Amino acid sequence: MIWEQRVHVIVMITNLVERGRRKCDMYWPKEGTATYGQIDVTLVKEEVRANYTLRQMRVKHRKLKKKKWICSEREVNQFHYTGWPDHGTPEATLPVLSFIRKSVASNPEDGGPIIVHCSAGVGRTGTYIVIDAMMKQAAAKNEMNIFGFLKHIRSQRNHLVQTEEQYIFLHDALVEFLASGDTEVALEDISDHILSLAQPVSDFEPMTRLEKQYSNVVTFSPSEYDIIAARKSYNETKNRAHDLVPIEIAKVGLTPKPCIEGSDYINASWLQGYEKLKEFIVTQHPSTETRDAFWSMLWDHNAQTVVLLSPVDNQELNVFWPGHNEEYDQECFRVRFIEEQIHEGHSTLDFVVSSRYDDYELKVRMIRCAGWPHSSSPLYKVLDVVNLVQEWHLEYQNGPLVVVDRFGGTEAATFCALTTLKKQIDAENRVDVYQVCKLYHNKRPGIWRSQDDYLYIYRVLESLAGCIEGETANCLISDTENLIERRHSRL
Repeated sequence: MIWEQRVHVIVMITNLVERGRRKCDMYWPKEGTATYGQIDVTLVKEEVRANYTLRQMRVKHRKLKKKKWICSEREVNQFHYTGWPDHGTPEATLPVLSFIRKSVASNPEDGGPIIVHCSAGVGRTGTYIVIDAMMKQAAAKNEMNIFGFLKHIRSQRNHLVQTEEQYIFLHDALVEFLASGDTEVALEDISDHILSLAQPVSDFEPMTRLEKQYSNVVTFSPSEYDIIAARKSYNETKNRAHDLVPIEIAKVGLTPKPCIEGSDYINASWLQGYEKLKEFIVTQHPSTETRDAFWSMLWDHNAQTVVLLSPVDNQELNVFWPGHNEEYDQECFRVRFIEEQIHEGHSTLDFVVSSRYDDYELKVRMIRCAGWPHSSSPLYKVLDVVNLVQEWHLEYQNGPLVVVDRFGGTEAATFCALTTLKKQIDAENRVDVYQVCKLYHNKRPGIWRSQDDYLYIYRVLESLAGCIEGETANCLISDTENLIERRHSRL
Protein backbone atom coordinates (compact mmCIF):
# COMPACT_ATOMS: atom_id res chain seq x y z
CA MET A 1 0.00 0.00 0.00
CA ILE A 2 2.77 2.44 0.88
CA TRP A 3 4.48 1.74 -2.43
CA GLU A 4 1.38 1.75 -4.62
CA GLN A 5 -0.11 4.93 -3.10
CA ARG A 6 3.22 6.84 -3.37
CA VAL A 7 3.25 7.43 0.39
CA HIS A 8 6.08 9.52 1.86
CA VAL A 9 4.72 10.05 5.39
CA ILE A 10 3.37 7.62 7.97
CA VAL A 11 1.79 8.98 11.17
CA MET A 12 1.69 6.38 13.95
CA ILE A 13 -0.30 7.30 17.08
CA THR A 14 0.07 4.20 19.24
CA ASN A 15 2.77 2.38 21.12
CA LEU A 16 3.54 -1.23 20.33
CA VAL A 17 2.31 -2.30 23.78
CA GLU A 18 -0.24 -0.34 25.83
CA ARG A 19 -1.78 -1.32 29.15
CA GLY A 20 -0.10 -4.70 28.86
CA ARG A 21 -1.64 -5.53 25.49
CA ARG A 22 -0.02 -5.75 22.07
CA LYS A 23 -1.48 -2.91 20.01
CA CYS A 24 0.66 -2.89 16.88
CA ASP A 25 3.28 -5.03 15.19
CA MET A 26 6.70 -3.54 14.57
CA TYR A 27 6.40 -3.19 10.80
CA TRP A 28 9.83 -1.60 10.30
CA PRO A 29 13.37 -2.88 10.95
CA LYS A 30 14.94 -2.11 14.31
CA GLU A 31 18.18 -1.56 12.41
CA GLY A 32 19.54 -2.27 8.95
CA THR A 33 17.25 -3.68 6.25
CA ALA A 34 14.25 -6.01 6.42
CA THR A 35 12.25 -7.49 3.53
CA TYR A 36 8.46 -7.52 3.44
CA GLY A 37 7.28 -9.41 0.38
CA GLN A 38 8.73 -7.54 -2.59
CA ILE A 39 9.66 -4.46 -0.55
CA ASP A 40 13.01 -3.81 1.15
CA VAL A 41 12.82 -1.33 4.05
CA THR A 42 16.02 0.21 5.44
CA LEU A 43 16.08 2.25 8.63
CA VAL A 44 18.27 5.25 7.81
CA LYS A 45 18.07 7.09 11.14
CA GLU A 46 15.92 7.46 14.24
CA GLU A 47 15.51 10.63 16.31
CA VAL A 48 13.83 10.36 19.72
CA ARG A 49 12.07 13.46 21.03
CA ALA A 50 9.97 14.10 24.10
CA ASN A 51 6.55 13.42 22.56
CA TYR A 52 7.38 11.53 19.38
CA THR A 53 10.03 9.59 17.51
CA LEU A 54 10.98 10.38 13.91
CA ARG A 55 12.22 7.51 11.76
CA GLN A 56 13.61 8.01 8.28
CA MET A 57 13.34 4.92 6.10
CA ARG A 58 14.29 3.99 2.56
CA VAL A 59 11.73 1.81 0.76
CA LYS A 60 12.81 -0.13 -2.31
CA HIS A 61 10.79 -2.34 -4.67
CA ARG A 62 12.86 -5.42 -5.47
CA LYS A 63 11.08 -6.37 -8.71
CA LEU A 64 11.24 -3.03 -10.48
CA LYS A 65 14.16 -2.60 -12.84
CA LYS A 66 15.88 0.76 -12.84
CA LYS A 67 14.75 2.91 -15.75
CA LYS A 68 14.91 6.61 -16.33
CA TRP A 69 11.15 7.03 -15.90
CA ILE A 70 10.77 4.55 -13.03
CA CYS A 71 12.13 5.10 -9.53
CA SER A 72 12.59 1.87 -7.63
CA GLU A 73 13.13 3.44 -4.19
CA ARG A 74 11.68 6.21 -2.08
CA GLU A 75 12.26 7.92 1.27
CA VAL A 76 9.49 7.48 3.84
CA ASN A 77 9.30 9.38 7.14
CA GLN A 78 7.45 7.85 10.06
CA PHE A 79 6.21 10.25 12.77
CA HIS A 80 5.50 8.09 15.81
CA TYR A 81 3.63 9.96 18.58
CA THR A 82 4.48 8.17 21.81
CA GLY A 83 2.64 10.30 24.36
CA TRP A 84 -1.00 9.68 23.42
CA PRO A 85 -2.73 7.00 25.55
CA ASP A 86 -5.22 4.51 24.11
CA HIS A 87 -8.85 5.72 24.40
CA GLY A 88 -7.50 8.88 26.03
CA THR A 89 -5.90 12.20 25.19
CA PRO A 90 -2.48 13.82 25.72
CA GLU A 91 -1.90 16.15 28.68
CA ALA A 92 -1.24 19.18 26.46
CA THR A 93 -2.47 20.40 23.09
CA LEU A 94 0.62 22.33 21.93
CA PRO A 95 2.88 19.29 21.28
CA VAL A 96 0.07 17.69 19.24
CA LEU A 97 -0.39 20.82 17.11
CA SER A 98 3.37 20.98 16.50
CA PHE A 99 3.45 17.27 15.65
CA ILE A 100 0.63 17.66 13.11
CA ARG A 101 2.28 20.66 11.45
CA LYS A 102 5.66 18.92 11.16
CA SER A 103 4.27 15.65 9.85
CA VAL A 104 2.04 17.34 7.26
CA ALA A 105 4.83 19.71 6.15
CA SER A 106 7.21 16.80 5.50
CA ASN A 107 4.98 15.41 2.73
CA PRO A 108 6.39 16.55 -0.65
CA GLU A 109 4.14 18.26 -3.19
CA ASP A 110 4.17 15.22 -5.45
CA GLY A 111 3.68 12.81 -2.55
CA GLY A 112 0.64 10.61 -2.11
CA PRO A 113 -1.69 10.62 0.89
CA ILE A 114 -0.41 10.56 4.46
CA ILE A 115 -1.07 7.26 6.19
CA VAL A 116 -2.45 7.76 9.70
CA HIS A 117 -2.97 4.87 12.09
CA CYS A 118 -3.32 4.12 15.78
CA SER A 119 -4.28 0.67 17.08
CA ALA A 120 -7.79 0.33 15.62
CA GLY A 121 -7.41 3.27 13.25
CA VAL A 122 -10.40 5.24 14.51
CA GLY A 123 -10.03 7.14 17.82
CA ARG A 124 -6.66 8.84 17.83
CA THR A 125 -6.49 8.58 14.03
CA GLY A 126 -9.75 10.49 13.61
CA THR A 127 -8.69 13.14 16.12
CA TYR A 128 -5.48 13.80 14.18
CA ILE A 129 -7.36 14.05 10.87
CA VAL A 130 -10.02 16.44 12.18
CA ILE A 131 -7.48 18.80 13.77
CA ASP A 132 -5.39 18.89 10.58
CA ALA A 133 -8.42 19.44 8.33
CA MET A 134 -9.88 22.19 10.53
CA MET A 135 -6.56 24.08 10.70
CA LYS A 136 -6.48 24.02 6.90
CA GLN A 137 -10.14 25.05 6.64
CA ALA A 138 -9.55 27.96 9.02
CA ALA A 139 -6.59 29.13 6.94
CA ALA A 140 -8.46 28.82 3.64
CA LYS A 141 -11.98 30.01 4.59
CA ASN A 142 -11.63 31.67 8.01
CA GLU A 143 -14.21 29.25 9.40
CA MET A 144 -14.46 25.75 10.89
CA ASN A 145 -17.19 23.12 10.67
CA ILE A 146 -15.97 20.50 13.11
CA PHE A 147 -19.29 18.70 13.53
CA GLY A 148 -20.04 18.60 9.81
CA PHE A 149 -16.56 17.41 8.83
CA LEU A 150 -16.50 14.67 11.46
CA LYS A 151 -19.97 13.52 10.45
CA HIS A 152 -18.77 13.34 6.83
CA ILE A 153 -15.60 11.32 7.48
CA ARG A 154 -17.53 8.97 9.78
CA SER A 155 -19.54 8.01 6.70
CA GLN A 156 -16.21 6.93 5.18
CA ARG A 157 -14.94 5.04 8.25
CA ASN A 158 -16.94 4.23 11.36
CA HIS A 159 -16.05 5.47 14.86
CA LEU A 160 -13.49 8.11 13.87
CA VAL A 161 -12.93 10.14 17.06
CA GLN A 162 -13.99 7.35 19.36
CA THR A 163 -14.66 9.00 22.72
CA GLU A 164 -16.21 12.18 24.09
CA GLU A 165 -12.85 12.98 25.68
CA GLN A 166 -11.16 12.93 22.25
CA TYR A 167 -13.94 15.12 20.82
CA ILE A 168 -13.40 17.67 23.61
CA PHE A 169 -9.62 17.48 23.16
CA LEU A 170 -9.73 18.34 19.46
CA HIS A 171 -11.82 21.41 20.30
CA ASP A 172 -9.27 22.41 22.96
CA ALA A 173 -6.48 21.95 20.42
CA LEU A 174 -8.23 24.13 17.87
CA VAL A 175 -8.91 26.83 20.47
CA GLU A 176 -5.17 26.87 21.22
CA PHE A 177 -4.43 27.00 17.48
CA LEU A 178 -6.70 30.03 17.05
CA ALA A 179 -5.26 31.76 20.13
CA SER A 180 -1.57 31.26 19.43
CA GLY A 181 -1.13 30.39 15.75
CA ASP A 182 2.19 28.95 14.63
CA THR A 183 4.76 30.14 17.18
CA GLU A 184 7.78 28.28 15.83
CA VAL A 185 10.44 30.62 14.46
CA ALA A 186 13.49 29.99 12.28
CA LEU A 187 16.64 31.05 14.10
CA GLU A 188 17.64 33.52 11.38
CA ASP A 189 14.23 35.24 11.73
CA ILE A 190 14.29 35.65 15.49
CA SER A 191 15.35 39.33 15.48
CA ASP A 192 12.45 40.24 13.19
CA HIS A 193 10.14 38.15 15.33
CA ILE A 194 11.19 40.02 18.49
CA LEU A 195 10.48 43.34 16.79
CA SER A 196 7.07 42.06 15.67
CA LEU A 197 6.20 41.24 19.29
CA ALA A 198 6.17 44.98 20.02
CA GLN A 199 3.47 45.58 17.40
CA PRO A 200 -0.27 45.76 18.25
CA VAL A 201 -2.24 42.57 17.75
CA SER A 202 -4.63 44.41 15.41
CA ASP A 203 -6.18 47.83 14.79
CA PHE A 204 -9.01 46.83 17.13
CA GLU A 205 -6.86 45.26 19.86
CA PRO A 206 -4.36 47.71 21.40
CA MET A 207 -2.36 45.14 23.40
CA THR A 208 0.96 44.11 21.85
CA ARG A 209 1.67 40.64 20.51
CA LEU A 210 4.12 40.14 23.36
CA GLU A 211 1.43 40.96 25.92
CA LYS A 212 -1.02 38.60 24.24
CA GLN A 213 1.50 35.76 23.96
CA TYR A 214 2.53 36.09 27.58
CA SER A 215 -1.10 36.23 28.66
CA ASN A 216 -1.70 32.95 26.82
CA VAL A 217 1.43 31.42 28.35
CA VAL A 218 0.22 32.00 31.94
CA THR A 219 -3.50 31.37 31.37
CA PHE A 220 -3.66 28.21 33.49
CA SER A 221 -4.41 28.82 37.17
CA PRO A 222 -4.32 25.75 39.41
CA SER A 223 -7.30 24.83 41.55
CA GLU A 224 -6.99 23.64 45.14
CA TYR A 225 -7.40 20.10 43.83
CA ASP A 226 -4.35 20.56 41.57
CA ILE A 227 -2.11 21.39 44.55
CA ILE A 228 -3.72 19.25 47.22
CA ALA A 229 -0.48 17.62 48.43
CA ALA A 230 1.39 20.92 48.70
CA ARG A 231 -1.43 22.40 50.82
CA LYS A 232 -1.50 19.58 53.38
CA SER A 233 -0.74 20.98 56.82
CA TYR A 234 2.26 18.67 57.28
CA ASN A 235 3.76 19.84 53.96
CA GLU A 236 3.15 23.60 54.19
CA THR A 237 6.43 24.31 56.00
CA LYS A 238 8.39 22.50 53.28
CA ASN A 239 7.54 25.21 50.73
CA ARG A 240 9.72 28.33 50.61
CA ALA A 241 7.13 30.20 48.53
CA HIS A 242 3.38 29.78 48.92
CA ASP A 243 2.77 30.45 45.23
CA LEU A 244 5.47 28.12 43.84
CA VAL A 245 4.43 24.56 44.59
CA PRO A 246 4.16 21.40 42.46
CA ILE A 247 0.83 20.49 40.90
CA GLU A 248 -0.30 16.88 41.18
CA ILE A 249 0.30 15.78 37.58
CA ALA A 250 3.93 17.02 37.64
CA LYS A 251 4.82 16.30 41.26
CA VAL A 252 8.09 14.45 41.93
CA GLY A 253 7.32 11.63 44.35
CA LEU A 254 9.53 10.12 47.02
CA THR A 255 9.46 6.62 48.46
CA PRO A 256 7.12 7.01 51.47
CA LYS A 257 8.28 6.08 54.95
CA PRO A 258 5.84 3.95 56.97
CA CYS A 259 3.52 5.90 59.26
CA ILE A 260 5.10 9.31 58.44
CA GLU A 261 2.63 11.67 56.79
CA GLY A 262 4.10 13.73 53.95
CA SER A 263 7.28 11.64 53.69
CA ASP A 264 6.56 11.21 49.96
CA TYR A 265 6.43 14.99 49.34
CA ILE A 266 9.08 17.42 48.16
CA ASN A 267 8.60 20.79 46.50
CA ALA A 268 9.84 19.65 43.09
CA SER A 269 8.27 19.38 39.63
CA TRP A 270 8.95 17.37 36.48
CA LEU A 271 9.52 19.41 33.31
CA GLN A 272 9.89 18.02 29.82
CA GLY A 273 12.88 18.67 27.60
CA TYR A 274 13.56 18.22 23.91
CA GLU A 275 14.24 14.49 24.15
CA LYS A 276 12.34 13.30 27.24
CA LEU A 277 9.03 13.99 28.94
CA LYS A 278 10.82 13.83 32.30
CA GLU A 279 14.12 15.46 31.41
CA PHE A 280 14.31 17.96 34.29
CA ILE A 281 13.44 18.22 37.95
CA VAL A 282 13.01 21.82 39.12
CA THR A 283 13.17 22.31 42.87
CA GLN A 284 13.82 24.91 45.58
CA HIS A 285 17.02 25.31 47.59
CA PRO A 286 16.72 22.66 50.34
CA SER A 287 16.17 23.87 53.87
CA THR A 288 17.30 22.13 57.05
CA GLU A 289 13.89 20.43 57.12
CA THR A 290 13.97 19.27 53.48
CA ARG A 291 17.68 18.41 53.10
CA ASP A 292 17.15 14.68 53.62
CA ALA A 293 14.20 14.67 51.18
CA PHE A 294 16.42 16.30 48.53
CA TRP A 295 19.06 13.55 48.73
CA SER A 296 16.30 10.92 48.82
CA MET A 297 14.95 12.41 45.58
CA LEU A 298 18.34 12.04 43.87
CA TRP A 299 18.58 8.47 45.14
CA ASP A 300 15.02 7.46 44.19
CA HIS A 301 15.22 8.91 40.67
CA ASN A 302 18.86 8.07 39.86
CA ALA A 303 19.72 11.75 39.38
CA GLN A 304 23.45 12.28 38.93
CA THR A 305 23.67 15.93 37.86
CA VAL A 306 22.55 18.89 39.97
CA VAL A 307 22.72 22.51 38.79
CA LEU A 308 22.71 24.90 41.75
CA LEU A 309 21.82 28.46 40.74
CA SER A 310 21.13 29.86 44.22
CA PRO A 311 23.91 31.35 46.38
CA VAL A 312 24.71 30.03 49.85
CA ASP A 313 24.37 32.78 52.47
CA ASN A 314 24.53 30.52 55.56
CA GLN A 315 21.38 32.18 56.86
CA GLU A 316 18.25 31.35 54.90
CA LEU A 317 20.05 29.40 52.15
CA ASN A 318 22.22 26.87 53.93
CA VAL A 319 24.80 24.36 52.76
CA PHE A 320 22.86 21.10 52.31
CA TRP A 321 25.73 18.79 51.44
CA PRO A 322 28.47 17.16 53.54
CA GLY A 323 31.88 18.83 53.68
CA HIS A 324 35.37 17.36 53.83
CA ASN A 325 35.58 14.24 55.98
CA GLU A 326 31.81 14.31 56.57
CA GLU A 327 28.99 11.91 55.73
CA TYR A 328 25.21 12.20 55.74
CA ASP A 329 23.68 8.96 56.95
CA GLN A 330 20.12 8.11 56.02
CA GLU A 331 18.06 4.99 56.44
CA CYS A 332 18.88 3.44 53.06
CA PHE A 333 22.03 5.26 51.97
CA ARG A 334 24.85 7.58 52.97
CA VAL A 335 26.23 10.66 51.18
CA ARG A 336 29.98 11.17 51.08
CA PHE A 337 31.90 14.22 49.81
CA ILE A 338 34.68 13.45 47.27
CA GLU A 339 36.18 16.68 45.96
CA GLU A 340 35.57 20.27 44.90
CA GLN A 341 37.03 22.01 41.86
CA ILE A 342 36.93 25.76 41.24
CA HIS A 343 36.58 26.97 37.65
CA GLU A 344 36.04 30.34 36.04
CA GLY A 345 32.41 31.26 36.59
CA HIS A 346 31.44 28.00 38.32
CA SER A 347 32.58 25.25 40.64
CA THR A 348 31.89 21.52 40.82
CA LEU A 349 31.36 19.30 43.84
CA ASP A 350 31.45 15.53 43.52
CA PHE A 351 29.68 13.14 45.89
CA VAL A 352 29.06 9.42 46.18
CA VAL A 353 25.68 8.21 47.43
CA SER A 354 26.09 4.58 48.48
CA SER A 355 23.56 1.99 49.58
CA ARG A 356 23.72 0.78 53.17
CA TYR A 357 22.62 -2.72 52.14
CA ASP A 358 24.61 -3.59 49.02
CA ASP A 359 27.45 -2.34 46.80
CA TYR A 360 25.38 0.04 44.67
CA GLU A 361 26.74 3.58 44.38
CA LEU A 362 25.39 6.71 42.72
CA LYS A 363 27.93 9.32 41.66
CA VAL A 364 26.54 12.85 41.85
CA ARG A 365 28.09 16.02 40.50
CA MET A 366 26.79 19.41 41.64
CA ILE A 367 27.60 22.33 39.34
CA ARG A 368 27.37 25.63 41.23
CA CYS A 369 26.60 28.74 39.15
CA ALA A 370 25.34 31.28 41.69
CA GLY A 371 23.88 34.40 40.11
CA TRP A 372 23.17 32.80 36.72
CA PRO A 373 21.93 34.04 34.29
CA HIS A 374 22.40 37.68 35.33
CA SER A 375 26.08 37.11 36.10
CA SER A 376 26.68 36.27 32.42
CA SER A 377 27.50 39.14 30.08
CA PRO A 378 27.09 39.66 27.15
CA LEU A 379 23.87 37.76 26.57
CA TYR A 380 25.27 34.91 24.47
CA LYS A 381 27.48 33.98 27.45
CA VAL A 382 24.34 32.81 29.24
CA LEU A 383 24.46 29.66 27.10
CA ASP A 384 28.01 28.81 28.17
CA VAL A 385 26.69 27.27 31.39
CA VAL A 386 23.94 25.46 29.50
CA ASN A 387 26.52 23.91 27.16
CA LEU A 388 28.86 23.08 30.03
CA VAL A 389 26.16 21.20 31.93
CA GLN A 390 25.02 19.32 28.83
CA GLU A 391 28.56 18.17 28.03
CA TRP A 392 28.78 16.64 31.50
CA HIS A 393 25.21 15.36 31.66
CA LEU A 394 25.45 13.54 28.32
CA GLU A 395 27.44 10.85 30.12
CA TYR A 396 24.49 10.22 32.45
CA GLN A 397 21.41 10.06 30.27
CA ASN A 398 19.44 7.65 32.44
CA GLY A 399 18.54 10.09 35.20
CA PRO A 400 16.96 13.55 35.10
CA LEU A 401 18.85 16.83 35.35
CA VAL A 402 18.03 18.50 38.69
CA VAL A 403 17.96 22.32 38.59
CA VAL A 404 17.83 24.28 41.86
CA ASP A 405 17.23 27.94 42.59
CA ARG A 406 15.92 29.74 45.67
CA PHE A 407 12.24 28.92 45.09
CA GLY A 408 12.40 26.47 42.20
CA GLY A 409 11.24 29.30 39.99
CA THR A 410 12.32 31.61 37.20
CA GLU A 411 16.08 31.00 37.07
CA ALA A 412 15.66 27.23 37.10
CA ALA A 413 12.87 27.37 34.50
CA THR A 414 14.97 29.65 32.29
CA PHE A 415 17.85 27.18 32.46
CA CYS A 416 15.59 24.28 31.44
CA ALA A 417 13.96 26.33 28.66
CA LEU A 418 17.29 27.43 27.16
CA THR A 419 18.63 23.86 27.35
CA THR A 420 15.56 22.57 25.49
CA LEU A 421 15.57 25.36 22.91
CA LYS A 422 19.31 25.00 22.29
CA LYS A 423 18.73 21.33 21.48
CA GLN A 424 15.90 22.29 19.14
CA ILE A 425 18.22 24.74 17.37
CA ASP A 426 20.90 22.06 16.97
CA ALA A 427 18.38 19.60 15.51
CA GLU A 428 16.04 21.86 13.51
CA ASN A 429 17.55 25.38 13.42
CA ARG A 430 14.18 26.56 14.75
CA VAL A 431 12.77 27.48 18.16
CA ASP A 432 9.36 27.54 19.79
CA VAL A 433 9.74 29.70 22.89
CA TYR A 434 5.98 30.03 23.36
CA GLN A 435 5.39 26.30 23.49
CA VAL A 436 8.22 25.59 25.93
CA CYS A 437 7.27 28.42 28.28
CA LYS A 438 3.58 27.53 28.30
CA LEU A 439 4.26 23.83 28.93
CA TYR A 440 6.53 24.79 31.84
CA HIS A 441 3.96 27.15 33.35
CA ASN A 442 1.30 24.45 33.10
CA LYS A 443 3.55 22.06 35.04
CA ARG A 444 4.74 24.61 37.63
CA PRO A 445 2.50 27.71 37.68
CA GLY A 446 4.26 30.83 38.89
CA ILE A 447 7.70 30.20 37.42
CA TRP A 448 7.32 33.18 35.05
CA ARG A 449 6.93 36.40 37.03
CA SER A 450 6.44 38.84 34.15
CA GLN A 451 6.63 39.15 30.38
CA ASP A 452 10.23 40.35 30.83
CA ASP A 453 11.17 36.79 31.86
CA TYR A 454 9.54 35.54 28.67
CA LEU A 455 11.21 38.16 26.47
CA TYR A 456 14.60 37.49 28.08
CA ILE A 457 14.70 33.99 26.58
CA TYR A 458 14.07 35.44 23.12
CA ARG A 459 16.87 37.95 23.64
CA VAL A 460 19.39 35.27 24.61
CA LEU A 461 18.50 33.27 21.51
CA GLU A 462 18.75 36.38 19.35
CA SER A 463 22.25 36.94 20.70
CA LEU A 464 23.10 33.34 19.83
CA ALA A 465 21.69 33.82 16.33
CA GLY A 466 23.94 36.85 15.88
CA CYS A 467 26.98 34.77 16.78
CA ILE A 468 26.01 31.96 14.42
CA GLU A 469 25.37 34.33 11.53
CA GLY A 470 28.65 36.12 12.10
CA GLU A 471 26.96 39.43 12.88
CA THR A 472 29.14 39.75 15.94
CA ALA A 473 32.33 38.59 14.18
CA ASN A 474 34.01 36.74 17.02
CA CYS A 475 31.29 37.80 19.53
CA LEU A 476 33.67 40.21 21.21
CA ILE A 477 33.13 43.37 19.15
CA SER A 478 31.52 45.99 21.35
CA ASP A 479 29.85 47.78 18.43
CA THR A 480 27.71 44.75 17.73
CA GLU A 481 26.79 44.39 21.39
CA ASN A 482 25.53 47.96 21.17
CA LEU A 483 23.56 47.00 18.08
CA ILE A 484 21.85 44.22 20.02
CA GLU A 485 21.01 46.62 22.85
CA ARG A 486 19.58 49.16 20.36
CA ARG A 487 17.31 46.46 18.93
CA HIS A 488 15.95 45.67 22.37
CA SER A 489 15.52 49.34 23.26
CA ARG A 490 13.02 49.57 20.38
CA LEU A 491 10.78 47.27 22.40
